[in-house]
Amino acid sequence: MPPLSGYPIVEERSLRPPQRRLGFLVRRDLAELPETPVGTVLVFAVNGAYKAYTEGEHLRGSEEAVVRARSVSVVYLRGRQVTVGVDIPSQDMGYAFQVRATFACRVTDPEAVVASGVEDAATILRNHLLDDAGLMRLGVTRPVEEVHLLSVEVTGRVRAYLEFCPPQLDGVSVALVNVALLPPNDILVHGQNLKRLKWSKESKELQWAIENRDVARIEEIFKRGAEATTAFGVSRDQLMMTDAVGITREAQESRMRSLSELINRLPDGSLDFLPIDTQRLIDRVMSSIVGGEASFIEAPRNGERLEIGEGRAAEDRGSGPRRIGLEDLDD
Repeated sequence: MPPLSGYPIVEERSLRPPQRRLGFLVRRDLAELPETPVGTVLVFAVNGAYKAYTEGEHLRGSEEAVVRARSVSVVYLRGRQVTVGVDIPSQDMGYAFQVRATFACRVTDPEAVVASGVEDAATILRNHLLDDAGLMRLGVTRPVEEVHLLSVEVTGRVRAYLEFCPPQLDGVSVALVNVALLPPNDILVHGQNLKRLKWSKESKELQWAIENRDVARIEEIFKRGAEATTAFGVSRDQLMMTDAVGITREAQESRMRSLSELINRLPDGSLDFLPIDTQRLIDRVMSSIVGGEASFIEAPRNGERLEIGEGRAAEDRGSGPRRIGLEDLDD
């Protein structure tokens, strides 16, 4: 089936005068008539009048209107949506808004359609919108970027205009379905590019924020020492458990070596004046050497630096290492 070329008149064809035989009109060859797709009817023009043969009728070629007709038209009967576009000027020279209106059309009288020559409903409806001078002036005060603000005004204007000045299409009923206002294509592309850049910036900022929080969390883990850092590596499957034990052990030994070096560098007798439990110090050093839990040595929370004359007072505190004061140096 060939595609429909127009609406509501699909095709028009002139017909040759019929031949006479013995003074009588003969039957017209049906091959002269155009094809009738589904949903169409033939309308014959006969001496200024029009005769439609409705869908489903089978012509024989001997019908008076068929024999005497000088032309025939194919008219589409079924409903169809017709979309037309009209450009209205904007405030920006060289740019225009496009008003796109969609109409629901249906042929109610095919003979009237052919009689009035309604060949292309889209052209008629478009010209009708162009006749609205108010619509043509509606966009001149707006830049093309403000299409969303102008859309409501244009929609209201088109609906009001068509209600008070409906288009004249003889034999065709017309109803407005939708009105849309579109900016120029390059403005749409520009706006889409800006939106993509904005989304990209927001995505990067969110990604950076997540990375910063992750870095801060890892930094806190590193500040907690080698054990926490090693545990973090194990949790991320970056270290084997056996390697982690070796690293932790090496870190403990390194701390103890550093502590030993620090003690060796102190002046003789300095430990006597530091709030350090000598026995605990020895226990932890030995624990680090032979294995087991080891950590930095911390002074007792209630430990205080002894003043001169308090060295012997520690004997009353029970068993354990005795703190030595300056007065004991004479013994």
